[in-house]
Amino acid sequence: MQVTDKRIHQVKIELSLEECKNLRKAIDHYVTLHSQMGDVERGYVERQLDLDTLKAISSHLKLVETSDIVEEMRIRT
Repeated sequence: MQVTDKRIHQVKIELSLEECKNLRKAIDHYVTLHSQMGDVERGYVERQLDLDTLKAISSHLKLVETSDIVEEMRIRT
């Protein structure tokens, strides 16, 4: 997965498909909880995290999970 935005030039993270799925579920769960937070809590969190970036990462992870061309990489030791 590679993410590019205004503040971060580029980040590369190597995850298995299962890890992608788990990370996406965690992000989606957080986004759901965020919408249920009170104004004070939501304001504090919004100063610490960029919710739009989290949503973009979740969307990208979903594309990776459903892609027909993704192959699971095996590390040989």
